[in-house]
Amino acid sequence: MKLSQQYQSKIIDLKTTEYQTSIDVTKRITPAIWFDALASFELHMDQPNALQLYDALFEKGTDFAANLYLDDEDYSFFIQKVRGILERYAQINPNAWVELGLQYMLCRRHVVDKEKTCFYLKKGIDAGVKIAKPLFLYYNYLGVLTQLERETAKKELDQLASEDELWGIAYTAHVDVWTDDFETVFDRIQVLSQSQDKKLLRHYYEILQFYYARKNDKAKRVELLEEGIAVADSRYCRFILAEIKRAEAASVSELELLIPAYQELVEYGIMDAAVQIALIKLQILGNGKTDKQDYESPLWYFKKAYEYNNNYAGYRLACLYLYNETLQDIEQGLSLLSLLDEQYHYAEAQVELAEIYLEGRFLPKDELIAFQRFEAMAKKDIAYAKLRLGNMLEFGYGMVQPDYKAAFEQYQNAAKDKLPQALYQVGRYLKYGIHGEEPNLAMALPYFEEAARYENVTALTELGLACELQAEPDYKKAFDYFSRAADLGYPYAHYLKGIYLENDYHQSGAPQPSAAFAAFEIGAGMHDLNSIYELARCYRGGIGTEVNLDRMVALYQQAAERNHVQALTDLGLCYEYGYGLNKDLFKAEEYIKKAADLGFPYALYVLGRYYLNGLVQHDVEQGLRLLEQAAEKNVGEALLLLGDYYFFDYDQREEYDKGFVCYTRAEKLGYLTDGLGMCYEFGIGVEAQPTKAFAYYQDAAARGNQEAIYRLARSYYFGIGTEVDKKAAYNHFIEVAQQGNTYACYFVGLQLLNGDGIAMDMSDGVDWIRKAADADNAEAQFKLANCYLMGDGVEENEEKALEWFERAAENGHEEAIRLTKKTRK
Repeated sequence: MKLSQQYQSKIIDLKTTEYQTSIDVTKRITPAIWFDALASFELHMDQPNALQLYDALFEKGTDFAANLYLDDEDYSFFIQKVRGILERYAQINPNAWVELGLQYMLCRRHVVDKEKTCFYLKKGIDAGVKIAKPLFLYYNYLGVLTQLERETAKKELDQLASEDELWGIAYTAHVDVWTDDFETVFDRIQVLSQSQDKKLLRHYYEILQFYYARKNDKAKRVELLEEGIAVADSRYCRFILAEIKRAEAASVSELELLIPAYQELVEYGIMDAAVQIALIKLQILGNGKTDKQDYESPLWYFKKAYEYNNNYAGYRLACLYLYNETLQDIEQGLSLLSLLDEQYHYAEAQVELAEIYLEGRFLPKDELIAFQRFEAMAKKDIAYAKLRLGNMLEFGYGMVQPDYKAAFEQYQNAAKDKLPQALYQVGRYLKYGIHGEEPNLAMALPYFEEAARYENVTALTELGLACELQAEPDYKKAFDYFSRAADLGYPYAHYLKGIYLENDYHQSGAPQPSAAFAAFEIGAGMHDLNSIYELARCYRGGIGTEVNLDRMVALYQQAAERNHVQALTDLGLCYEYGYGLNKDLFKAEEYIKKAADLGFPYALYVLGRYYLNGLVQHDVEQGLRLLEQAAEKNVGEALLLLGDYYFFDYDQREEYDKGFVCYTRAEKLGYLTDGLGMCYEFGIGVEAQPTKAFAYYQDAAARGNQEAIYRLARSYYFGIGTEVDKKAAYNHFIEVAQQGNTYACYFVGLQLLNGDGIAMDMSDGVDWIRKAADADNAEAQFKLANCYLMGDGVEENEEKALEWFERAAENGHEEAIRLTKKTRK
């Protein structure tokens, strides 16, 4: 039986003397008896107890529970019946004009009539109902009703509050608690706490909990919410308390426990609670493969909330239809977004449509339409639209070139609304002078700080970087900022945190390679390019983990695919040296060239080295050009290689002086080899100064340069720039001989054979001489020949002696040539 028939039957029964009904108005009227109570109210609205029944039916919100689950036909009967009854009752009790107005607005979407809402609220105003005018002004200020300008509505609300009108005070406080004047709200609303009107008391607690939210006093806020529930039966306080518990929930199962509380609130007409149930149910479903029937429950709650005018629910529905693979229905999703845009002017939907046009997803890409949409929204003072306009102006759109000044203006406009990302962008522009002004970090910092208060991760990171730039860098504070941003899920911050942990820049006591590795791993898992590269480096060097060349290569390749220049370069070097990969010089050149083409200075050096040395193709001029480019970008290795090229005059250019210039430039950058010392030793490009040569050899040797250690040993051996010290010479020769320096091997052998500065050991000496001789050191070959000839450290063997004399001669040793009667090749 349809509701209209059931209701008519109740009316007939109530009119008979045999049928009586009794409603306990002190308790919530359940859906099972709600229409019995309505029928009784309709027949007896002129009776003394009608006010209590009216309040139980409507003021306590029980009408939502009664109509929530009705089908369209029954709901149509319900709304018409209720509106008709209220219009009649308003003739008796003018307060009903307000409820009647609300029944034209807080109803299902298809029967909303805001003109009627305004009409009946004005009737309440005319009848002297105290809540009517403040409520009318408040809804106009919010833009729910549109008969007054926002500024006008607020001005009149303030006037009511100044006249000590309690409802004026309440609704003005609801507005002001979200403005910079929120501190004044506390004192103004204390008068509400003394009211005997439970509805005013509910507003008192609802406003006050927002006040403590602005004060960031969570404990006091929760205390007020619980008091508002106990003292004033505030359903909105119940909702906010559930929201706090939802934010604190550590697991999906904890979220699921909140559904009954939200369900009760849905039946009180709080449709945001229906949205939360839907979101929790979606979270329970997770990201796994699911069937359509699994979505029936969350879809029902979204649809029900949307049916009762919750536009956000409609927006979420549209997104499900567009982006959820199981539910995807692009036509329905776009249609719903368009309806929310065109008919309800819902900002989220308008933004989503603009983004769709910008991306070219689901609709043909049209950056101009996207820009126009954002522009129209910006004129309506939608902060996010101003931000996106700034983004488009910064990077250019369609055929329009970037306009950094215009972008900066949009970011500034959005920042006025305290939009965190806009605050960050203003700070970024000021810091780097992107808009054509001088960079000004001091002006940027307040914007970063304000954005950081909203936990904007990019602003937190910028604050950390700013700590590094102070006259006295505060690396501990920088690390704290990076850690906060990382904890909030910012991938790049995980990279920075890892760098600090690895190097202990923040002076925690010691480097933490394992923690650094973990930070890089998290960042890489979030696809942060720098973290991916650093993780590869960890696997390469065994930093915080075991060496794993397969993982290293895979990560290098992952980063290289995204044109990370260091990864491209390192991958090329791996191919060059066969490290973790099969040696492939063509592949090496391919990766290095790609990094060089992207302007990476070190890659320019490596590619220059390839061309200069003919690793794949020999092109000296191209090699020199690339090395010069790298040198201009302060790549010390390039300067050292250029120095060697000119000093040793590989191509007979006789431009020795250039070697000294290159070595000197490299030293200023902190790069030092034996080159500068040799220039001073041999007077190349500068007057010979043995003492200075010795000092440079010492400095470079202290930095671990093998050639410099060898040169230092020679200086001690021959007394170049210092006193002869054969023992010191031996100690330095043996150090680099053990590293494979064949010249040093010769001198080690020579000193052992002669007992020169070290105890004589002819057998060991011959072994060292042989190592140098096997490496085609002509002096060592001649000496080894003499050892075989004289039986020094080996048995005499003229045949072997002759063999080594011949090899020495072949390598240009003049005395060996004379002995073997051979000519220099």
